[in-house]
Amino acid sequence: MDISHSHHCGFRLLLLLSILCIVPYPSKGDSDPLVSSLKKKCSYSNIIGCHACSQDNLMGSFFNGHGQLSEPKFSKFLDKEIRSGDLCEEMLVNADIFGLSSVLRELVGEGSHRQLVTTMVFCHHPKFTLFVDEHFCEAIVIEYLPTGVFSDPFELQHLVSRGVFLSASVFGDTNLELPSALSNISVVEIHINVKTDAKKIAFQLPLHSRYPPLNSSGYINITIGKPHLFIRCRPKISQSAACSWTLIDLGVSSGNAMTWRIPCGNAVHTRAVTIITFLSAIFCSFFIVLSTLYHSKDKSKMK
Repeated sequence: MDISHSHHCGFRLLLLLSILCIVPYPSKGDSDPLVSSLKKKCSYSNIIGCHACSQDNLMGSFFNGHGQLSEPKFSKFLDKEIRSGDLCEEMLVNADIFGLSSVLRELVGEGSHRQLVTTMVFCHHPKFTLFVDEHFCEAIVIEYLPTGVFSDPFELQHLVSRGVFLSASVFGDTNLELPSALSNISVVEIHINVKTDAKKIAFQLPLHSRYPPLNSSGYINITIGKPHLFIRCRPKISQSAACSWTLIDLGVSSGNAMTWRIPCGNAVHTRAVTIITFLSAIFCSFFIVLSTLYHSKDKSKMK
């Protein structure tokens, strides 16, 4: 009976081990935030139309023709100048390749100099790798910056020279020295290479705050709105003599708006700061005059 019982227990143990071997363990990739985000609902892209290769910047074409940076008028410009043209019928069948799963944005850093980090996660599409392998594709990001924030054009060109961006341009107010009260809005347009193995595109845009006006709270909140996101592609081998890009809209105003809390002067302290500054200036001026007289007397005695 003991032998039979031991055989029965051994059979149970063997059966349990077999079940544990058959049941799959959760893979590491399932817990990966990128893989998880790819399973979310996709927002599919829209083909706007074709535009000539000579038009390097979307915002540049609009700004040079209209002399302003109005967001609604920019959308109308795309409708009129690009949608009215040839819709690139050979690309219509591939309109859903560049669907976006999510657009994540955050401000990194402290103080008056921050990095706006944007991550665009593509939906998984079986044709993505082959399509990008046969085309030159660029992601275009257009950021509208309010009056209290600017991006340094020289800093952006340095990033272009290092290969971080394909191109980067600033339109509107590019005066880096103006305070917030005297400045105007600006728009940054950056182009990023889309690689064949890209599941996501992540980049950092350096931003700087201007001197804000006085505020009784000691801080001022500046909101950076949602960006415009586009993809543009052209075949690496084209049968046509004319070069043109197919512009794909990834969704107007995608992602989330960002709020930047910037320290500023407190209006309550204005009188005290003015008095202290005035007295310090008088004291320093008086000290300089005395030092000059003292050294001039020493020189006259030496003679």
